[in-house]
Amino acid sequence: MTALPRPRILLSVIAAVILLGGVGGFVATIWSDRDATLADWTLDLRQTSHLMETRVRALHANAHANLLRIEDRLADRSPAAIRDSEAERKWLERILAELPAGLAIHIHDHRGELLLSTNRAESHSRHLSGPDLIAPAMSRPGQTIITAEIAEDRDRRHVIVLSRALVDSSGIVRGVARLRVGGEYFTDFFHGLQHADRGTIFLVVRQDGAMIARDPLPEGGQLLRFDVTRHPFTEFARGNEGVYRAQSVVDGAERLVSYRHLPDLGLVVTSGMTMDMVFRDWTIRTQRNAALHAAGILLLLALATMTGESLRHETRLLRSVEGKADELAAALDEKDVLFQEVHHRVKNNLQVISSLLTMQSLHADSDAARDTLRDALDRIHSMGLVHQTLYERNMAANVDLGVYFGRLAEALVGGHGPSGGGVTVSVDVTGTLELDRAVPLGMLANEALSNALKHAFPAGRGGAISISLTGDETSWHFAVRDDGIGMPAQPGKGIGLSLIRALTRQLGGRFAISRNGGTAIVVTFPK
Repeated sequence: MTALPRPRILLSVIAAVILLGGVGGFVATIWSDRDATLADWTLDLRQTSHLMETRVRALHANAHANLLRIEDRLADRSPAAIRDSEAERKWLERILAELPAGLAIHIHDHRGELLLSTNRAESHSRHLSGPDLIAPAMSRPGQTIITAEIAEDRDRRHVIVLSRALVDSSGIVRGVARLRVGGEYFTDFFHGLQHADRGTIFLVVRQDGAMIARDPLPEGGQLLRFDVTRHPFTEFARGNEGVYRAQSVVDGAERLVSYRHLPDLGLVVTSGMTMDMVFRDWTIRTQRNAALHAAGILLLLALATMTGESLRHETRLLRSVEGKADELAAALDEKDVLFQEVHHRVKNNLQVISSLLTMQSLHADSDAARDTLRDALDRIHSMGLVHQTLYERNMAANVDLGVYFGRLAEALVGGHGPSGGGVTVSVDVTGTLELDRAVPLGMLANEALSNALKHAFPAGRGGAISISLTGDETSWHFAVRDDGIGMPAQPGKGIGLSLIRALTRQLGGRFAISRNGGTAIVVTFPK
């Protein structure tokens, strides 16, 4: 048997190595790229669902606080006193004006009859009366219930409804207050996070299977009810958050879906994208790279006899792979700063609002108006400090309370000018708190500290104010104490105490006021 000459053997070996190594390397590269693409979009959808959860919680918290105000004002009123009351309608219109995407506020009696609406044209509309409309809230007094409906009008508009039973001082349910919000409150925000051309969806569904919101709505514009014993509820039962791949029960498309389970609200928030769109860019890259890779292999085979050229070409390929790996690493780093960017933008937006209010205060005609604007500025600043703290401390959702309350106290003392010159404020707070509770706690601290600075030390009197936060196994104890003249038994007509009461309820806690040797406001809420 004649042996092959050494150059031919070497050429065959080099050709085999080039062919097998090239194909294997290409397969490994595209598979790694595929995994990275999937991980990238998984992180993106997780962050989107988290941001949508924040949007849902913001709506619920806003509506909850306003429904408590309505309950406090109307629960002990008779239906005859409420029915078509122009004074109460104007009061409700002011509340509605502060509600993002707010459509109307309805007040019903315990039978479901519409007593009052901010929309005068709806005051005697039959389709807005009936026991079915108030049944969810009537069955769970003391809670803010979220439902959805398709409006019975020409546009068939998607409406989010937040309702609460009106319980009078004797504990009897007298009726129901319903806040109606346009579905665009969710959809417009979602469209700012994800592009519609990528087959994205957003869904809010109750734990009982009732659909609250979806973008896009199912064909026919109907609000569906899911079977809680089947998919996707079998996925939601796995934990408070997760990512899964499944075929949609609404349109049949296979999607990558991220969900957030909100047991305290009885809701699940999801965001998803079709698998075709997840891998669309990866498919284009793979086809392009496959063509380039094939041309490279053919070139290497043609030049296999030139070992030096083969080695140099392999080096170029390795550099190309390293470059792609660096690009993927950079893309992941960009995703890591997404939360910080969001908090930075929120902080900037609140700063713009503060600037507008400051400009308005310069043109106010009375001290009362200027004081009101300054109170509003302090409240906005307390919210802005939360996001500024998150941004500067490089935290995603937990607020460093020591830094936050220190800055809040410094800003309020400085904002009250010479009147606070003889007053010292000490802060004894450590630890962190999640964003959805840090905001109401910060606003509560703002109200308590502002009241102490304005009223506890009249005529330039000196004194001390302390802010503390302690905890035990189950509860937090937040306190603002001063050694001033003490709070009068009958406070003024400001909204300070009402706002503190509403914020305490939002935290799920209770508060007490002590007037011995000054004033102490102590709020206890669960961990």
